[in-house]
Amino acid sequence: MSEMSAVQQELRPRREAWGQTAPRRERDVRDAERRAARRRLWNRVSFAVCCMVSFAAVWWVAAKGAEIYELNDYHAKLQSAIAAQQAVNANLQMQVSELEQPAHILNVAINKLHMVYKNPVMIPTQGNGE
Repeated sequence: MSEMSAVQQELRPRREAWGQTAPRRERDVRDAERRAARRRLWNRVSFAVCCMVSFAAVWWVAAKGAEIYELNDYHAKLQSAIAAQQAVNANLQMQVSELEQPAHILNVAINKLHMVYKNPVMIPTQGNGE
């Protein structure tokens, strides 16, 4: 029995040591689980923040793209309106130049207004009798 008791005496401190480390192990396991839970929470939160920031960035780029498209469309419409107005102005300028010609004025006066054309009167000058 002395051998048995020696083995038992040797196992007793080991059992007691094992008994004391069991709560420490449980505490370490709980701490590890808490750290893992915090890490998972941090991963989820950071993923959500990244998703929101990405969505905001895409939204901003799309809004700026739409604004640029709208401005380009307005610019194109304005350029076509300017070109059309320049064509109208050129046409009106041509009509004004045609209407300013003396032959046209005389034609309108005689044909439309029924005015009579008389030959110009020559008034002689006193100097040389012309």
